[in-house]
Amino acid sequence: MEINSMMSAQLASLQQTLQMSILDKAMNTGAASVVRMMEDLPQPQSAPAAHPYKGQMIDVQA
Repeated sequence: MEINSMMSAQLASLQQTLQMSILDKAMNTGAASVVRMMEDLPQPQSAPAAHPYKGQMIDVQA
């Protein structure tokens, strides 16, 4: 009976270690995919964005 409980505890520990290893690998794969997606995004133009009203005529009569 004592051997059974020791083996059961070792098996539970091994299962937890394996689950953590799989989770760690999945997270690393996901992070690498996100980095690749970020690198593939189009880069913004170097020209500044146009001002919404600067340089246009605005009628401010009341």
